[in-house]
Amino acid sequence: MAQRHFYGADELFGRAAVPSHDTFREKFQSIAPSLSKPTWHKSADETKNLESHLSDNKTSHLLGGGSHVAKITNVLEWLEAVPSSQDNELVLMMDAYGAFNLYDNPGNKATHMEADIWFQLRPETLIDRYYSVNQAANRRLQKRLGRAVEAEGLKQTIIFGAGKRCAPNQVHTVACFPIPESPLPADLYGKNTDTIMGRNKYTSLRQRFLNSGYIIGPVADMRAMFRRAQEKVDASKDQDEWDNGSHGSDFMYHGSDQSVFNIILGEQEFQREVLRRQHYKAGDLDGKPAPPTHLEGTLIDDPLNPNFTHEPMEHKTGTPDEFGIGLDYFSEFGQQTVNAEEDARFIKHNQEIDPQVTGRQIFDCPIRAKQGLPKDINVSRQPFEVQGQRANAPAESGWDEVPLYTNICLDQVPVMVHHNGDKTAREHAWPQLWLQPQARKLMANVLAQDTSVTEVGKGGAFSEGKHLSWEELCPSDMDAELYRDEAP
Repeated sequence: MAQRHFYGADELFGRAAVPSHDTFREKFQSIAPSLSKPTWHKSADETKNLESHLSDNKTSHLLGGGSHVAKITNVLEWLEAVPSSQDNELVLMMDAYGAFNLYDNPGNKATHMEADIWFQLRPETLIDRYYSVNQAANRRLQKRLGRAVEAEGLKQTIIFGAGKRCAPNQVHTVACFPIPESPLPADLYGKNTDTIMGRNKYTSLRQRFLNSGYIIGPVADMRAMFRRAQEKVDASKDQDEWDNGSHGSDFMYHGSDQSVFNIILGEQEFQREVLRRQHYKAGDLDGKPAPPTHLEGTLIDDPLNPNFTHEPMEHKTGTPDEFGIGLDYFSEFGQQTVNAEEDARFIKHNQEIDPQVTGRQIFDCPIRAKQGLPKDINVSRQPFEVQGQRANAPAESGWDEVPLYTNICLDQVPVMVHHNGDKTAREHAWPQLWLQPQARKLMANVLAQDTSVTEVGKGGAFSEGKHLSWEELCPSDMDAELYRDEAP
């Protein structure tokens, strides 16, 4: 499932297939923190089957039976329908595989355990961070690319999640080898940073590569990028000529939307380096050649022509591959859990940090989390506030008094938690989320709010233009797992 938040129209869009306990959790905490009213769309019967582009292919070969490709085809369909007058509005598209539309699938309560993104902060914090993250990224672009930035109009407007691996793409392809160095601290994991030394060979790597679990950007820029993604889908073949022999890239990496976006980013970064070299002049303070990097232990001495067998690329004129894509390196939007389970903890920021972070091992990052919270969280509406009221709020209800999932390596509290690592962790993590212990009361407050207030829709969702109530989306027989406030 994919969700998009169109803040201008105050709608959150999504795709749905089958229900699960995690689906209801995701729906609840996307509605309860006032993230606006979602719209859920079907995927299975509306997705343009990838086999129409790949000969003799069956959806059984594809991730989620082709649902990952729906993140491209159906999101583009929606973006194409948005009028140009709203091109500057922000869209948030996020993963929620396993979610469902009960209205269209009555009685189908299979648990696919795949809805894996939870919100913990307010939408205003997310929007504020969109602008601050881009400002910081554009400063880094100026330093890295120099004269090319102004000459070619380069800037960041679209933000993807960031991860530690160039997955699922093969590392000798353009999706991986041109990707620039991570801006995260070089000592993030001490002397083990960017080595294979760790709990596994990826845990000590800094976030550097694209993760398509969430994407945020203006309508016009997202539309252009998704058009390119659809072109990649349409042009894909059963077998990639640059496959390493494992057939891992067959059928567009078995229908991986992330593989497509990785390629788009790799082509963008390849061409950005071409432009940097075209515009650079000896003596420039900005735009100097970057030092060599390493990719999973392999030296990248030249991002345009690395010294190993690699996919060749054309040096182009201008910016035909420029989409303004950047990454959420510092986990300001979301914290990925894959290869990062030990990088974050639920902590209360009004208490000493170290006693709350136990079980540290020799390869884990130094604890950098501090007491107190950043301004963008403190100035947002308080955790249990609905339309300016805090009815039924517990005694300890300030942001620094509730547990927040925090990247303790970076001292960062993300807006979202992306459980793309150990899926079973969601079972014990759910009651740790600040809103869950008060979930029933909080949802009652949301459902009772004044619908004349346009800031957020009353609990529920839209599907194919029809409103569905919260009760239709989440039937009462799911309450025990969702609220966990009654004895079995």
